[in-house]
Amino acid sequence: MKEFGSDFHYIDSYQSKRAHLTDVYRNALLLADGRQCIMALIRQYGWKRLWMPEYFCYEVIASIEQMTGIEIAFYHDLPILSNDQRTVEELPYMDGDVLFRVNYFGLRDFRSEDKIPIPVIEDHTHDLLGHWALYSNADWCIASLRKSLPVPEGGMMWSPKGFSLDCITDESEENKEIAASRWEGMRMKAAYLNGEQKNKDAFRKKFIDTEGWFDCAEISAIDDNSRNYIEKLDINLWQGAKLKNWKILHREMKTKPLSAENDSCTPFSCILLAESHDAREQLRKRLIARSIYPAILWNVPHSASEMAKDFSSRMLSVHCDGRYTPDDARQLSAIINDLIVI
Repeated sequence: MKEFGSDFHYIDSYQSKRAHLTDVYRNALLLADGRQCIMALIRQYGWKRLWMPEYFCYEVIASIEQMTGIEIAFYHDLPILSNDQRTVEELPYMDGDVLFRVNYFGLRDFRSEDKIPIPVIEDHTHDLLGHWALYSNADWCIASLRKSLPVPEGGMMWSPKGFSLDCITDESEENKEIAASRWEGMRMKAAYLNGEQKNKDAFRKKFIDTEGWFDCAEISAIDDNSRNYIEKLDINLWQGAKLKNWKILHREMKTKPLSAENDSCTPFSCILLAESHDAREQLRKRLIARSIYPAILWNVPHSASEMAKDFSSRMLSVHCDGRYTPDDARQLSAIINDLIVI
């Protein structure tokens, strides 16, 4: 059975003795989730105000605000802007501020933080090995590994400037239970995709029931199984497979997805922009009917700018990662071409 998108299933075909993510970022710390990395930094440094891009996951923003009590300020940035560097250099910073920047969908090349007068955290979830991540000059970098890799949980943080986290937390008992349940869900989904079981709702319930835990979980180290998996995952092979699939989609689709700034980027997914919200919703329903499950990254509130709301209302993120072969990518592009009305 072939399905595209949604939660990862268990994959064991990318294990090797070659380069792993923890070999690339040798001082990295692994926590249960990306937002926990941000929380740990806020608590360590005692920052008073966090500058967030207005285009982001507001569930994560609300969780950080609730768990730390930090004030949130927003600045104008979204994936299709080209003046993001000037914007962040001209913000009205004060003592106690920290800036959060995002490499949206892995489409951006290196940005320098040299002219930012406050600490900077960069989010490299969407391109773990891009030039911006590899050559960052931020104070800290974070990534939500469970969004980019086939693991049930995981957040990574590292400091290009060599800073350290004062307190490294042990794994919580609650996290062990959550991770075990999600690992089980991933194996159940693998069995479902292989035709070995028919009950789709069983593994979906595992994912749905545990997802909300990340909104209010206290900081925990990553579970041992996830750590071991990440430390054996051939990251170059995984990223290379995703890039190959993305290039096939970009080349063969009638309606071109958003482009990366240059060849140093490995895009997170195929980002489509429909002509209108209604057209997006019609396409999304047709894709789901063909077992393609796109994501909306992200829904933004009414208080966001008109440009951000418009982008959010028209975008779809179609997964093209290492779960899929080049033949799968060609099949996916053919289906999307059939469904999109030019």
